[in-house]
Amino acid sequence: MILNRWYFSFFFWVPERSLCVSDALKEETNHEKKIAGIILASVLTFSAMAGVQASAEDRLWENSMEADGVEDDISQNQTEMKDGDDSTSEDNEENTENEGIDLSESDTEAEEDPSEAKEETEISFEEEQENIDAEVEENPEQELELNAEMGEEDLFMDNEKSIATYAGSGIPVEWVGPNYKMRPEYAFTYAFRKGVTQLSYISRKNDSLNNKIHNWFGDNKGYTTEYCQSFYACAIGNTSNTDAITAIYSNVGEYQGQIVDLKVTVPAWGTVNNDHVGKDKTKITPCVLFYKDRIAFNTISVGTVRFQFEFLKHNTSVQIYPKGHITAVDLDSGQGIRTYDSWGVDHIYLRSGYDYLRTTEGTTANGNAFREIRGKADGGNITTDDVEGWCQLDFNGSFIINWLAQDSWKNSTGAQNAFYLSTGQTIGSYEPNPGPEKRVGDENASFDSMARHTFTDNDPAYEITEGKNFDYVIKQQLLPGNYSSFELKDVLDSCLKYRSASVMTALGNDVTRFFNIENRSNTIVFRADSNFLKTDEAYNNVTYYFRIKVQAGSNQEIDSHNHYQRSNEFYAIENTASRTIVSDRMQDTQNTNQSWVKGNTVLTDGEITVTKRIREADITWAHGNPVFRFRITGKDQLGATHVYEKYVEFKPGKYAMAGEDAVMKCSFTGIQPGTYTVSELPTLRYQFEYILPDTANVTASDKTGIVSISMAQRKAALTFKNKKTRYDRYSHTDVVTNIVPVS
Repeated sequence: MILNRWYFSFFFWVPERSLCVSDALKEETNHEKKIAGIILASVLTFSAMAGVQASAEDRLWENSMEADGVEDDISQNQTEMKDGDDSTSEDNEENTENEGIDLSESDTEAEEDPSEAKEETEISFEEEQENIDAEVEENPEQELELNAEMGEEDLFMDNEKSIATYAGSGIPVEWVGPNYKMRPEYAFTYAFRKGVTQLSYISRKNDSLNNKIHNWFGDNKGYTTEYCQSFYACAIGNTSNTDAITAIYSNVGEYQGQIVDLKVTVPAWGTVNNDHVGKDKTKITPCVLFYKDRIAFNTISVGTVRFQFEFLKHNTSVQIYPKGHITAVDLDSGQGIRTYDSWGVDHIYLRSGYDYLRTTEGTTANGNAFREIRGKADGGNITTDDVEGWCQLDFNGSFIINWLAQDSWKNSTGAQNAFYLSTGQTIGSYEPNPGPEKRVGDENASFDSMARHTFTDNDPAYEITEGKNFDYVIKQQLLPGNYSSFELKDVLDSCLKYRSASVMTALGNDVTRFFNIENRSNTIVFRADSNFLKTDEAYNNVTYYFRIKVQAGSNQEIDSHNHYQRSNEFYAIENTASRTIVSDRMQDTQNTNQSWVKGNTVLTDGEITVTKRIREADITWAHGNPVFRFRITGKDQLGATHVYEKYVEFKPGKYAMAGEDAVMKCSFTGIQPGTYTVSELPTLRYQFEYILPDTANVTASDKTGIVSISMAQRKAALTFKNKKTRYDRYSHTDVVTNIVPVS
């Protein structure tokens, strides 16, 4: 039933291509055997479609093998492969020795090989060939129809001539400007983080190829001895190198609280060319290079290579499914990518205003729609910074692409390679970035365990005590972008002591070394290194935590800054930070929320002592005991008004002497911190002479004294001097203190 449907699909192509088919049959009568092999591979593809039912997680892989692209080319290539090729015999032996190599730093085999996590059923080449032979014998007419309809170019899919636009692809392609707002749910991207990421596993490699590649291409092409040690080379194409290649790049990013590993698989490739010759006059072995110091690949002497990108939970074989993006750059003349509708790519973006990239779409013979992006044939070579050659892919969970070499690989006799590199930079813009968030909490506490402490009923201020160590932490997500400056500034109250600062990512990677941190008179400034901002690891949707360690000052310091609240019940200190990000799109400055800390007051009541001096010779006891009254009025730090009154009474033998003066004192206790005015009420026979401040927190003003009570200076003292001016007539002074009982 499947074969009949497939036959019917070719029936519609015959009128459109009849002239080409006739020419092809006349010109390629000596290639019947070759075409038969092509037929057999195609039949196998549809047989597999009918016979294999996969789980949802395997469907992406199976769809990739249904596409009428590289896989048919692979069957053709394997059928035609020359046995005993001298150019690859040495590599074959090494491949057997090196298969399944774990490249972790410990140089020991991993407990669990992530490359073995694949659950799909694999069919050997011998089993495929037997199935093909059986199908052809039962359907000889089908073989004839396929021979007549499908030429070699239709199966190779190695250049634009193979594209048949029978139906459109469902993958949207947009040409957008630099300020086009990208979809934030695709902000995640992978990156090679220096000192963190490593190529930790590769399933097979061929060690002798590194030196050979140096000789094939030469120093003048950049293939120095040092450069040729920066990758692992894996031979492809001959009978001993047909297995898929799997590489694991560990710790390539952070996604929703998880460290991410990248699994890259090369499950298939197109026709290889075993006739390329290097500068040293030796035959070139077709191969794929996996780089150790970046996430990049190089294909040599092959037209099409399939790359499958999957994401794993760090150091496990457990697959995770992030949404994200990646931008293929440096698409030199004729190079490009192809992806099918079922290969996990949701959207493709190209930069508008340029005429370099070419987009095509079509459907293969078995109904698989695809998109293809290539640099134009006469476009020449471009650099990685040339945005005209950028192609951004938004992916969903995992994705597959066919990497396409330039057309010259097929007909050239010299060394041919195609270098694939991607970046987290974007065609449009994800900016502005989310606003920063500030929290406060215990020393070394995680951001998630902290609160904003916004001084509301639902989020009260953070409790501190004198000399307590605690941390402020500011969270900032940095979306992909082309940044030139990043600065975060936090002004600490001067009654808080700055201790240190650090910068971590959401998953605990310490990136403090990439930031210049300064303390400018309690203003803490974080400034990112400009070179770091240009790397993918800086902006691949990373969340940064800027931690500032502080210590609460003494109660005296806090009191001196008037932080007291609610009638001296407690003190409270507010803090807000700001950050500025500058890119080629905009300058974005945003403030954090307010964070509050508070502590209970431990103030001792203030005290004001008033000293009264009069000349002892002026005292006439017949006039009564000299009585002097004092009043204190003022407001505390919260603005509450207070009034205090006291008196002194000179009695025989109940006063002190200072020279000729009789001296008495009275003290006002329980004074709240604040500013007060001390004055003397009128007294019979005596007049004001002068005021003497006895402490530094007292100043004389006319006939009054101005007193400041604080934690730093809880006590104040001043002296009033009076002189007697009337001695005539009769009078008698006395004072009575009334005590009002409170029931």
